[in-house]
Amino acid sequence: MKKEIFYSLVTFLFFSGCSTISQDDAFDAVKEKTYNNLQWIKTPQEAASVEQSVNALLSSLLTQDNAVRIALINNRGLQQTYGEIGISQSDLVQAGLMSNPLLGYSIGHSAGATTTTLSLDVAFLDLLWIPLRRELGGLALEETQLRVGDEVLKMVREVKKGYIDARVAQEKVALYATLLTSHEASIQLAIRQNTAGNLSKRNLLKMQDTYAHARLEAIDINRENARAREALNRLLGVYGTQTNYVLEATPLNLIEPLMSANGLENKAISNRLDMKAAIKGVDYAARDAGYIQNTRLLNEIELSASSEKTTDTSRLNTFGVKLPIPLFDFGQGRVSKAQATYNQRVHHLYEVAVNIRSQVREAYAASRYAYDKAVETNEVILPVNQQILEETKLFYNGMLDGIYELLEDQRRYGEAKMQALMIMGEYQKAQADLEYVLGGNSNGTK
Repeated sequence: MKKEIFYSLVTFLFFSGCSTISQDDAFDAVKEKTYNNLQWIKTPQEAASVEQSVNALLSSLLTQDNAVRIALINNRGLQQTYGEIGISQSDLVQAGLMSNPLLGYSIGHSAGATTTTLSLDVAFLDLLWIPLRRELGGLALEETQLRVGDEVLKMVREVKKGYIDARVAQEKVALYATLLTSHEASIQLAIRQNTAGNLSKRNLLKMQDTYAHARLEAIDINRENARAREALNRLLGVYGTQTNYVLEATPLNLIEPLMSANGLENKAISNRLDMKAAIKGVDYAARDAGYIQNTRLLNEIELSASSEKTTDTSRLNTFGVKLPIPLFDFGQGRVSKAQATYNQRVHHLYEVAVNIRSQVREAYAASRYAYDKAVETNEVILPVNQQILEETKLFYNGMLDGIYELLEDQRRYGEAKMQALMIMGEYQKAQADLEYVLGGNSNGTK
């Protein structure tokens, strides 16, 4: 009977830390909360597979969705964040293990007799605290999964905004190239008119000055395009020939945003992964405080067994127990620290909730204002400037206006188109912000 109890105890101790989930299972839980196509690179073979997937996605016109897919598997900053799951899962495994027993051997010699002692010390109380430690490790892993999931959704938001910036910058370059071509044609015509005496030197100089400033503006626009492109490259984690991708050129869509903010705050509180992580943090701190309170006095109990034999006597077997004596350390420091940590987590949870509600209101307002600006620009400013330019062309063809007036109205119409493009980009980025603050993608379908 004693042997059966002993073997059962050994078996329990051996398998006590083996029933935890694997790192892959822990990562799959993050994928379920965010995006199914996440990939955690842990081997050179996986890195090669990711590079092949990235190259395949970059081989055709790069859409916003494909840019997100690339970042989620190729951004090395995000890969570092994935590593936190492995660390938390390893801590969970460690929490389910007992401390290793201490095996001792000593030999002594006195008065012609040799004494040998074999001892074994086991931290027996570890066996009682394993379930509590594993519960804490499980809570810590869940908190980590939620925090990593929130980082994934933040990355999605940043990639969408970076992609929009790159698209807008690229289209601004194309728009301004058309405007410069118009400027160049007007300058050539103005030179011929000045040579024929049909245009004053002053007006010619004004047009040359306007053209020179337009070229300076084109330089700034090209510089902005390079900056936006490189910002997107960093988010995608690409370099070398991979940066030669071509962005999709379909027009940015203007979709009417939500008409009311009613219920959005509660939706965000319910969906946001950082809110759920903060809740898990409070749960962990509460459980940890209870664990420390329970173990403050008897956190270590050792069972010891020894066998002693001398050359002139029989073997002496002894069994004992070692208990800590709480004379100086009553665990008061650990208890007060746990209570302070719990209070800190509670205040953090409150802060997260307040900030989320504020972010929802701010993002909704930004989305509505950006939409109203886009509508005003597309339905009023652009058509009006186009009509002005058409009227000016009629006046110019009828020799009632000069080339300078025509050039000026062309410039104004070009600037209106540029403004409409930038406002559309602002609206698209506002939508990306609103999507994140409401909880981002929560069904893992992408």
